[in-house]
Amino acid sequence: METKFTGIDGFDEILGGGITAPSTILIAGNAGSGRTILGVQSLCEAAHNGEKVLYICITTQSENSIREALSEYSFYQESLSIHIFNVSSVERDPLTMLVELGNIVNSIKPDRILIDPITPIGFGFPEAERRRFIYSLNSAIVEWNAIVYLTGTMSKSDVCRSVISDVTDGIVYLSQEIQRRGSKRMITIIKMNRPNYLDGEHTFSITGNGIAIYPRITAPVIEEPEKVNRISAGIPKFDELSRGGLFELSSALIAGNTGTGKTLFGLSFIVEGARNGEPGIISTFEDSPAELRRYAASLGLELEELEKQGLVQIIYTPPSEINACRHTIELRNLIQEMGAKRVLLDDISGFDYVFDTQVAKREHVANLIRLFKNMGATSMFISGNMAAGSNMLQTEIPVSSLADVLILLRHIDIGKEIRKTMSILKMHGSDHEKHLISYDITSNGISIGEFLKDM
Repeated sequence: METKFTGIDGFDEILGGGITAPSTILIAGNAGSGRTILGVQSLCEAAHNGEKVLYICITTQSENSIREALSEYSFYQESLSIHIFNVSSVERDPLTMLVELGNIVNSIKPDRILIDPITPIGFGFPEAERRRFIYSLNSAIVEWNAIVYLTGTMSKSDVCRSVISDVTDGIVYLSQEIQRRGSKRMITIIKMNRPNYLDGEHTFSITGNGIAIYPRITAPVIEEPEKVNRISAGIPKFDELSRGGLFELSSALIAGNTGTGKTLFGLSFIVEGARNGEPGIISTFEDSPAELRRYAASLGLELEELEKQGLVQIIYTPPSEINACRHTIELRNLIQEMGAKRVLLDDISGFDYVFDTQVAKREHVANLIRLFKNMGATSMFISGNMAAGSNMLQTEIPVSSLADVLILLRHIDIGKEIRKTMSILKMHGSDHEKHLISYDITSNGISIGEFLKDM
């Protein structure tokens, strides 16, 4: 038996390396979930690599209309063999269809076959007769000695009840949930005839290039080195307040309300590293790259110049377009490409657009922190989920416990004056300043002032 690639981004990874040939794979899901695109894309990628492929389409459409629709995708190959079976015919007389299908396969001898969809075949027959037909089809498939994809419009409960699931070597389930901000698409491997596939749900997208799958990355907990170096956050006097600076591989959460300089704190952290030859990544959900560059320049930070030198890269993702798995993969790949040593996420309240609960958000942030540490990067997370004047971290309390360093920036009324204040609430492995600290934002960045001992 041989393992063959699907050629689809992320699909081979969640399959554990590809698809065993020969085998029969059911691609099931709800309407509009992308079953046909997944199957046809795999055929076309195989055709591009010299394999013979056959697309059996059960429909009322003509071959020309099908080819016209498929030609909208960049993966489409003219060499794709398409044979049409009329829906009403296969519903009434599936055995004739099976004989004709066998003749077509024996004539072409394809390496991969897609039967799309299988669910209408013998639709009007009693269940016992449909089961006998599926067993007959399976016997024929075994003789074809090919990778055979079967698609079906089925719920997960339908898959469990269907005889089709008994005769297939693998089951891939696609789902689509229409949300206010667009479609949420998920893919799950329900079963596969190889042990190393990635279980659980993974997200995917459909564009003019076809389907791209974003495997769920779970970073393992690994033992950290016994001794790590201190690094500067890039803010004058902060190293003194933190008794030596941040630890390498640590994670810091900078929380505060609007106008307290959270983004400036993060940019200073990234720029300081880049100045010292430590490449950095800025992932932003709110400010565009152009806005960040202007803001940094107004405060004396040469962000744009460091970008040109390849020492800083900015990833901008509008909140409405955040896909947690895709975002994680993008960060992982960029850290590898750049050899990044510092990562800034601004701000993590953007994940509220993705996750329905704080528990899910906490799990994701915890996984990111582990991933960054495992890849040798020090991370900083910005959070703006604080009400003005609040002394509490409010919605970020579940996330704040994950960080090694927790810094709170807020405005305080002192007499008739509103002052910016900084509190270092925790710093794992190090002593730190316990007093409330005043600071200002000037044209040179954050300027730390006096202790407010009586507050």
